[in-house]
Amino acid sequence: MSTEGFNFQTEWVSAANKHVLNQVADGVFDEDIKPERLERYLSNPLNWMVVAVFDEVVVGQCMSVVHHHPDKEAELYLDEIGTGDDWRRRGIAKTLMKEVTKRADAEGIDEIWLGTEPDNIPAMGLYEGTGAVGEEALIYYLEW
Repeated sequence: MSTEGFNFQTEWVSAANKHVLNQVADGVFDEDIKPERLERYLSNPLNWMVVAVFDEVVVGQCMSVVHHHPDKEAELYLDEIGTGDDWRRRGIAKTLMKEVTKRADAEGIDEIWLGTEPDNIPAMGLYEGTGAVGEEALIYYLEW
């Protein structure tokens, strides 16, 4: 892929190629990757992770989860999108979202949903740039 003057590759991460995550730019993930957590994540085929790689460094990631229901068609929850601190505003997140929608289409999934904070203007611009329309919602975080 070529976006704004630099070339990067997208790659779906699996147990077979998890080594691609050995070098990750600052800011791509919220915290450092823990090997045991990565193993657990990748062991579930309903967890999808696509990354953007530039010069063997992961500069962006998008994680999502397929939800199967007993009463309706499967849907995809777009869980996380992260771009490295020095890599933002170059079309990486947009490209990763396109990869997710292509895979969802191939899997017969026609609904993707996500959430963001109301003050996350860059994220809302990204989502609305795909044609998505935001809806008001209330999120509860259960603590125990």
